Amino acid sequence: MEAIRALSHDLRMEVLIGEPSDPAMGMHTAILTRLPVSTWRNRRHHGRMLRSNLHCDVETGGHELPLLGIHCLHLAARFGERNKGEARRIREISAVLNDIGNEPARPHLLIGDFNSLAPGDDILATAFFRRMNDLRRAGLLVAGPGGTLAPLSPGDEQRDPAIEDRWRRAGVDPRLIGGIPVLPRVVSPLTAGVPVSRAMDRLLGRLIERWTVERLLDEGYVDSYRHVHPRARGLTCATWQLSARVDYIFATQDVANHVLAADVVGGRTWPDPDASVASDHLPVVAEFSV
Repeated sequence: MEAIRALSHDLRMEVLIGEPSDPAMGMHTAILTRLPVSTWRNRRHHGRMLRSNLHCDVETGGHELPLLGIHCLHLAARFGERNKGEARRIREISAVLNDIGNEPARPHLLIGDFNSLAPGDDILATAFFRRMNDLRRAGLLVAGPGGTLAPLSPGDEQRDPAIEDRWRRAGVDPRLIGGIPVLPRVVSPLTAGVPVSRAMDRLLGRLIERWTVERLLDEGYVDSYRHVHPRARGLTCATWQLSARVDYIFATQDVANHVLAADVVGGRTWPDPDASVASDHLPVVAEFSV
């Protein structure tokens, strides 16, 4: 949290920090803004969400959208769980939608890492599995609890420089290994011989549940990036092996009517080398007229 407070100070922005629903997570959400905050609240759902629904209303100073709600979310990864974690994520987004339904109707955005694929989006699964198997063979993915493969940790306080160097030589910044998914150990032998193939990507993509984004689209939310770029991949995750688009800016229809631009920083149309080491996900931006 000290890092985000220092960043807000340097950028001269107000920072709102959301405590997680599950304190054991130790991961918070945050909103930084230069716009006046009318009200804000961090909604925690113990036993239902891992993090929280960090919500604020900002005064835009515009005529069309003078007050805009923002919900900052980070849904669970948990790809080793039932339906690859999508069952958990649908519970989390349902809790958020219940929160919104209990408040006065207002133009708003849902932004963040949803860890979920949109209907119709590609996933570069075979390239991702090839990369994971390369890391396993390099001894950087090791046996974890419950029959999983987990990234080899260099430690927290007393960090092992030799392990950090091994990650760098494998093309992964050691500060980002927390974003490498923990997968069932059985995945490696099943995927070791899978060729990098568009046809196989499409086949594997059909096996992935996409309930979370589908639920939002059914509720009338607009995927800002897809609204601007109907066919572009817009991959955001992971920066060490771009394979999927799981980060979104969803807008209510009245806000989506005012979208001017949307893009992925560090992607093909907005190159930025710093983006790939700032996080294990590339940032998504959208611009709206208010």
